[in-house]
Amino acid sequence: MTAESIDDVDGIAEVGDTGDIDAEEFAESAPCTFRIGDPGSHEEVLPRLALPAEPHAEYGNFPVPVCPGWRKPDTVFDGARHGSLTVRAASTRGDGHRHGGTPRQDDYCLYGTDDWLVAAVADGVSQGALSHLAAEAAAETGCHALATQLRAGVAPEELDCESVLRDSAKAVVRAVHHSLARETGETGVLPLGAVAQLASAAVVYAVVPAGAAPEAGREALLLWVGDVTAWTLSDAKGWLPLTELKADGGKKVVTGTTAALPLLGRESWHRAMFTLAADEVVVLMTDGVGDALGDGSGEVGTALHSVWRRPPEPHAFAAQVDYQRSTFTDDRTVVGIWAS
Repeated sequence: MTAESIDDVDGIAEVGDTGDIDAEEFAESAPCTFRIGDPGSHEEVLPRLALPAEPHAEYGNFPVPVCPGWRKPDTVFDGARHGSLTVRAASTRGDGHRHGGTPRQDDYCLYGTDDWLVAAVADGVSQGALSHLAAEAAAETGCHALATQLRAGVAPEELDCESVLRDSAKAVVRAVHHSLARETGETGVLPLGAVAQLASAAVVYAVVPAGAAPEAGREALLLWVGDVTAWTLSDAKGWLPLTELKADGGKKVVTGTTAALPLLGRESWHRAMFTLAADEVVVLMTDGVGDALGDGSGEVGTALHSVWRRPPEPHAFAAQVDYQRSTFTDDRTVVGIWAS
């Protein structure tokens, strides 16, 4: 991928001379949070690192994520151009995990070949203590497996998706065994069901042509397991789901169960071809955003539509993914791919 020029992006803070704006005015005019409706108690959640309330109090009175070596950052994000595509990606720890000192269980991966952009968004199942490892392994391994086939000349509609998912499932199993061996010295082989109890993840992959868009639009592929979602977004049509929705208008969750790797049944995964028009963006997301988005017609859908009509500056995109809204405290991960 090549770095995107930001010469024409509005709202970039410059280091050095800020003209006639003093520091306090600048800070007040550029808040670091993105709120949709009532943010609820989000502002009361402890920051990732916090100094003790009393200067001489014992350090350590804040929740540290209980993952090995504290390897999982609170928030990661990317912005790039690949061919004629613009991509934005962000994954942020939800306030529920921030408050409890547990790691972000979501992840994403971006992989570019000469002709294709491969993207993944993965959502670790919250019940698993090591599900953050499952999300990372599923996203990265699946993207690499898809890119390998594409480089060999396999067309998207002919990709061996089942082998991609098998590779990803095996990567989850390896990640769990490696973690247990490193942390506890346990080198035995766990049954697949036991691994899934410790670490599992829903995941969605997208394969999008990176060349110049034909007039009829780009033919792209989606592959997914579980309750992650994919959408197209445009001014003319608004939010259109490409995958099955689990939430009703962002108000009522229909089901709390999901298919997830490393368990892989014949009916647990889906693939679909779709057309990405020149004026559209395809958006992959975990349910931390998808549940609040609902069918796209509510307050969250309207707010995100207004800021994602064109690619935001990468830092702004991360703040928008980490929006504050009452009762929605899950991890959030989004990858957006703009076709123009």
